[in-house]
Amino acid sequence: MYKKILFADDLSKRAIKPLAAAVDLAKLYNAELLILNVREDFLNKEEMLMLRVDVSNFHDDIKKQALEIRNKIEMDSDTCGGSEVQTEILLREGKPPDTICEVAREKDVDLIIVGTRGSSILKETLLGSTAHYVVNHAKRSVLSVWTGEEKE
Repeated sequence: MYKKILFADDLSKRAIKPLAAAVDLAKLYNAELLILNVREDFLNKEEMLMLRVDVSNFHDDIKKQALEIRNKIEMDSDTCGGSEVQTEILLREGKPPDTICEVAREKDVDLIIVGTRGSSILKETLLGSTAHYVVNHAKRSVLSVWTGEEKE
């Protein structure tokens, strides 16, 4: 039923529960698991210069940060049994809701898995949520996994 599953990982402690669900489904369907982390906070060299930030080690710093993120994802995945699943780790820059949908189309995934903490209707209306956006814009099946924690 599912050949490619995309899990959107925000690297939080609460992401372990939906990651475990993604790994379990990948095992069940013998599917490839794509684990995506999207960062909004990478600045390009020009932005850093405008902020008068030292850019001499810019590429080294970005590589170091990317390696740390990749290692965390691998560690979390292994904790959930991910070593038994064909896995690809993807690191992207952008707005998470848009980027998750873009990667889902680009990689032609069958299922997207996102974690959700829930939110009030007012917060949802004013701020939106990544899970809500993905469900309504991905044009793919989306599994939203309750992480058991309310938003503050």
